[in-house]
Amino acid sequence: MPASFTKDERLCSFSEIQSLMKKGETFFHYPFKVVYQNIANEDGILQPNAVMVSVPKRNFKRAVKRNLLKRRIRESYRLNKEILAAPQGCRTNILFVYVSKDIKEYSYIEHKIKEVLAMVSQGKTKGDKKDGAKEEANS
Repeated sequence: MPASFTKDERLCSFSEIQSLMKKGETFFHYPFKVVYQNIANEDGILQPNAVMVSVPKRNFKRAVKRNLLKRRIRESYRLNKEILAAPQGCRTNILFVYVSKDIKEYSYIEHKIKEVLAMVSQGKTKGDKKDGAKEEANS
């Protein structure tokens, strides 16, 4: 898989963003809130996974800081996107919301992005682990 970040890999469609926000699964993995949705392709056309990055203006007033964080997040995704292996004939849309109030180093962001992509590809979010532990304790 080439290490590029093309227009097809950016989540731009208003209807897809609305669908992601309404029907997507959400979990929190500091410093990110992640919303993702697996979409089946009926056409049989292979489409790459799509990503959207958000850094709230509430936490970072200066656009320079917001853009710095967005560049770091997109770059770490670009270099590690092969971790996210969607099932054949599926596409995954992901929204990363940076919730920390501090500007983290690139190495930290990259490490966390790797963890998030692994969790999304396996379908294991932190909420699932907690529920599974409770069910095992009750059995």
